[in-house]
Amino acid sequence: MFPSWHGTGGEMFHWAQERCAHAPRGLSIHVLPLVALAEMHRQRMEVEGHRYGLTVHPWTDNPSTGQAWDNWWAYRAPSRPHAAFHDDANYLAHALSFANRHREAGEVFDAIGPYATDVPWSYCGAAQTLFTRHRAWAVKASAP
Repeated sequence: MFPSWHGTGGEMFHWAQERCAHAPRGLSIHVLPLVALAEMHRQRMEVEGHRYGLTVHPWTDNPSTGQAWDNWWAYRAPSRPHAAFHDDANYLAHALSFANRHREAGEVFDAIGPYATDVPWSYCGAAQTLFTRHRAWAVKASAP
């Protein structure tokens, strides 16, 4: 979706945000900026190694996480998940978790059920370990 084809990570992220700007609420396209952010993170980790990963995580204070929550998750039809629901939900759970929004992530993890995806978790480390750890934090944050 970017350098090997057309443009920079910033251009990809801007393009994704533009697609969402006028999209109706309830559509999973609102996750697209989170996909772009994950791809930018993956690419920077490949180029800069863990020097980049030890700085600020790109999901901290990123408005796209809240926008995906507000414009997709809050308005989706839970009884009718779309074909790529688990992929999209994993991107949202990942972004919420890395933004320390564990209570909201808990709701997404519940909907994901046992259907963890490798991406985007593998962009930040061992996918299964990260998914399990972040799910546990979300469960703990959601507990009464």
